Amino acid sequence: MLKKLKTFFLRFAISVCSLGIVLYMVRGEITQGFSHLTRLNTGPLAVAIALNFLSIGIVALRLNVILAIQRIHLPFWRNYYLWIISLFFNLFLPSAVGGDIVKAYYIYKDSGKKMASITSVLMDRFFGLMGTISLAFLAFLFAKEHIEDPRIGGLLFWLAGIVMVGVLLVMSRRFAKPAKALILALSPKPLKDRVHKLFDALELYRNRRGDFFLSYGYSLLAQGMFIVLIYFLARSISIDLPVSLFFLLIPMVTLVSMVPSVGGLGVREAAIVYLFRHYIPTDQAVALSLMCGLFIYGIGCLCGILYAIRGGASIRELEEMEP
Repeated sequence: MLKKLKTFFLRFAISVCSLGIVLYMVRGEITQGFSHLTRLNTGPLAVAIALNFLSIGIVALRLNVILAIQRIHLPFWRNYYLWIISLFFNLFLPSAVGGDIVKAYYIYKDSGKKMASITSVLMDRFFGLMGTISLAFLAFLFAKEHIEDPRIGGLLFWLAGIVMVGVLLVMSRRFAKPAKALILALSPKPLKDRVHKLFDALELYRNRRGDFFLSYGYSLLAQGMFIVLIYFLARSISIDLPVSLFFLLIPMVTLVSMVPSVGGLGVREAAIVYLFRHYIPTDQAVALSLMCGLFIYGIGCLCGILYAIRGGASIRELEEMEP
């Protein structure tokens, strides 16, 4: 119980500090930022909503491919549902029970394969990270002359390097063998068996390279759709910027939002305001951050309502998920 409280308060503190940074950056602009939301264009907003649920279909297809590699076969609509409820858990339960754990738990209950379920969800997250960093890196190469902060390029190069190491770990036996030996040597004795099982599960991907690159393609498509979604959210509050700029900045917002917090609250808003205020007035950057936050939490609420209608989870199930 104490560990759960520490986790919550750490994430809560990060969110509060991030919100404090936002308030400091936009002092005097918040009222004007809210005023932009009163002039909402429903057409672009409707497109954004449609793109949101379409992109969930793309990542559900990606999860289908990943699970098939692990010899787990679930219907497409089951994976779609798991992705929907994971959005709710990511936003509203800042404990150890996040969206990834919920997906892994229900896949394990459906399949009876514990390590395969965990590995599949880890790979699903890794493919999503690959897609995000890849699009950000490509956008940086084509638009680096418009970037004022040189640290952005350095960060992207480091992140691209980390992704490349991950790809080699999964796809190259020559690289994975010494990496496995090193990780086993550094792992505590109780974890060595799990590390063995994890590497055995990853071995399956080396024999399914076509599926590996198909999953990567789904990631690029889904991330691209999410970026276009944010572009239409901006259009819904009359922010007129080229879509190419969103392909450069939104992946970085996504990466920053992965910092532990209460559903990305505060961290996401600070990143949007900091990055976009170089291209639009600060009050419009504030409006965009508010619009994105309202949209994400609104969708999360809808997903939570659907989860509750379908029975939700008991306290006992939530306690089972964490281990």
